[in-house]
Amino acid sequence: MAFSPKVATLIAYRSGYICNNPECNVLTIGPATSDPQLSTKKGEAAHIVGEKPGAARYEDIGTAQVGSAENGLWLCVACHTLIDKNNGVDHKTSELRGWKSSHEELMSVLLRTHRSPLPLVRRFSANTKVAQNMVDTLSHRGVMFQPYVMEDPTAAIASIKQIRLRLLRCLRQIDLDNRLRDICNDLISAFRDLMNETSRDDRYLNSYIDILRRRCGLSLYRLEHEYGCIITGDITAIVQR
Repeated sequence: MAFSPKVATLIAYRSGYICNNPECNVLTIGPATSDPQLSTKKGEAAHIVGEKPGAARYEDIGTAQVGSAENGLWLCVACHTLIDKNNGVDHKTSELRGWKSSHEELMSVLLRTHRSPLPLVRRFSANTKVAQNMVDTLSHRGVMFQPYVMEDPTAAIASIKQIRLRLLRCLRQIDLDNRLRDICNDLISAFRDLMNETSRDDRYLNSYIDILRRRCGLSLYRLEHEYGCIITGDITAIVQR
């Protein structure tokens, strides 16, 4: 069951007729080239939770909720097809809600600041690269996953300091995305707290690293599910799924 025309139009307006997929962001409406009286639209309102049994990401949430604007996001035709392939197994409801929330936040900023969407959409999409850089910063450091017997305490603390500095650089690169900024600040805070504790007494370094890994695991989960970051290798062991 498709959205009603009124709801579909509301979803489109809230999206600025721009595809909500952060890796796409294509404009979905414009003039027809052959006739000045016609327009071209290649976007559509897509369901986050499927509308009926057998549909991608189906849940029984009630007819009113499934047909509401809150359950829809605006996508180009190609991305709509993509998210529903294999019964939606590759695109969970949490990820799609993240797309919708982030995109509508961007549209709100554009309206308030009276700025053109074209350069800002490109810059906003670049935040996904920053998010992946944050993941890679953690993934390439053994202190985040190696057994303690393999880590020299002095080297571990030095590595922790370097990770924090790289995360601070990532923070400066984030533009117009408070959610990603919060995740990055949470990570920086986790590393700062460990450094503060061990500066006074490093006898319990392993215990503090345990706490650090748990905190980072929560942030890695968010980066994976809200920004589509790829997490592979030994670091997957600490992701709080």
